[in-house]
Amino acid sequence: MEVLATDTEQLIKDTAKKVFFAEGRLHATTQEIADAAGVNRASIHYYFRSRQKLFDTVFIEASTEMRNKVHSVFEEALSFKDRIGKFIEVFIEKSLKHPYLEMFIVTEFNTNPKIQLHTLRPDNEKEKLKQLEIDIENEVAEGRMKPITSHNFILTLMSLCSFPFLGRDIIKNAFSINEEEYQKLIAERKGVIMQLLFLDA
Repeated sequence: MEVLATDTEQLIKDTAKKVFFAEGRLHATTQEIADAAGVNRASIHYYFRSRQKLFDTVFIEASTEMRNKVHSVFEEALSFKDRIGKFIEVFIEKSLKHPYLEMFIVTEFNTNPKIQLHTLRPDNEKEKLKQLEIDIENEVAEGRMKPITSHNFILTLMSLCSFPFLGRDIIKNAFSINEEEYQKLIAERKGVIMQLLFLDA
């Protein structure tokens, strides 16, 4: 039976996600999180014992939420091209909500290789990869895609989706654009990515 979080516990987790993943304050202290949540620091210690435990909890929750939302797209009865388009939409939507989550995922994997990979991997991974290979072969045969392996397709898709968020500050600085202009650039991403992946986009 699932144990539901108390209102205070949920408030702390929601605030921590905002501080860590929306605002990018990876090194925020428990006091800063408590202040942002409007609770005392003792409440964080009561529910999570330590800052690291709180971080681990919200990291896994946010990663799992993104994973479930993204992988649910591939369960929909859509064409392969439409599923990829929906995947891009969902990925961008989740990344706009938590723009620094991708950076934290990369950081966590680099510093802790033993992190639980199942929070990000799909169920029946081998079967899904095989189906992806079949879908790509069909698209290539129909002249809608250039030949590409399933692994390179995944790498290309994820790179095109992730980098605008991983390199958010670099991009804004390099292009000398403000937040509004950056958001406009992100809004154009789906169309650009689809044109790069599909010949008939």
